[in-house]
Parts: sequence; C-alpha cells; structure tokens
Amino acid sequence: MKSLKRVEGINVVPLIDVMLVLLAIVLTISSFIALGKLEITLPNASSQVKIEPKRFDIVINSKKEFFVNNEPITKEELHKKIATITKEDMVAISADKLAPYEEFIFVVDLLKSKGIEKIGMVVQK
Repeated sequence: MKSLKRVEGINVVPLIDVMLVLLAIVLTISSFIALGKLEITLPNASSQVKIEPKRFDIVINSKKEFFVNNEPITKEELHKKIATITKEDMVAISADKLAPYEEFIFVVDLLKSKGIEKIGMVVQK
C-alpha cells in the first residue's frame, strides 16, 4: 500500500488567482469613478446673475393655522403658494406638538406632489 505524499507547503496559486481578479475589478471600477465627469468648456458671458435658492418656512400651530414666512395663510392659499416653489428651493416645516399630525402630513404630501424634495423638519434639541 502506498502512503500519501506529505504536503510541505501551502499552495498559494488559488490565492494569487483571487487577488488578480480582485485587482482587475478594482482597476476597472476606479477608472469609471475617475472618468465619471464630462470635460466641457463653458462659453463666456458678459453679465452674471447668481440665482440663490429661496427658503420657505411653513408653520402649523395647535389651532390648525398655517403660516408661510410668518404670514398667515389658508389651506387653499397654501396650494397656490406651494405652486410657486421650485425644486431648488428649501422648505422648513415647523409644527406645534399639539398640532394634528394630519395637517403635517397634508403639507408634506402637497410638497412631494409638486416634486419638492428639499424638505426639513424643525425640532427643538
């Protein structure tokens, strides 16, 4: 009966194969990340106007009253006011802790239906 050969060392060939595959994946992904931007040269203009995004503060008090930038507003007027908000504008919602949750969800739903994603909820720390 023949005895089995005794293994004198660890076979590192499979380890090298795995490392080469991982290296190829990393190099491929890193080239996509590095080249992810489009290189363009913008034309020059004689006049410049920087458009700043506006900030809207919507407040709901405990009496179900709405305020936009500290001005009282009705629910119907709120629809019209939110229609003037662009997607770049920021909206901060402050609701009294005794205000009905339904009113808060009404405002958030109205903002989301207009495609406004920059919504912040104001809380006390």
